[in-house]
Amino acid sequence: MTVKTRNSRSAATKASEPVVVDVATRHPKSGLLVSYRVTVDAVERDEAISEAGVSAGLVARLTIQAGPRQRPVTIMASRLIGEGEWYADAMTERGGRVHYSRGFGNRRGVPRRLLADLGDVLTLCAYDVRGLVEDAEPGRPLKLRKVKAKGKAKAGVEA
Repeated sequence: MTVKTRNSRSAATKASEPVVVDVATRHPKSGLLVSYRVTVDAVERDEAISEAGVSAGLVARLTIQAGPRQRPVTIMASRLIGEGEWYADAMTERGGRVHYSRGFGNRRGVPRRLLADLGDVLTLCAYDVRGLVEDAEPGRPLKLRKVKAKGKAKAGVEA
């Protein structure tokens, strides 16, 4: 798994192999039992400025494959500060087919919530990164760890 932050601080960054998990879950509406393989490629801190304001939180890139003969689907998911669940921002298939695409943290219209099992996998990956999250339990508001700014610390010492 590659975990990155947008800033250049190496303390909150951890690079390793992608996390691969086999998940079996019941679909909440139909009750159908589905098994699939989830590969989490990246979990990182992200901030975006848009006309709606500043959005800060976690962004993740994961691939889901239902079976060996099924096409894998890549999902870009996000969880903003204060949210209790993960939401899908974009979903694409290999070969370029785009199912939908929204910007980071875009919750306008009808947001697409990830299944609870996928959210649990992403939350565990976020906890694996030292210094990334303070609290990310499912159903509870997301709290990120404070990022210490070198410039502020240096200015405080000089004053």
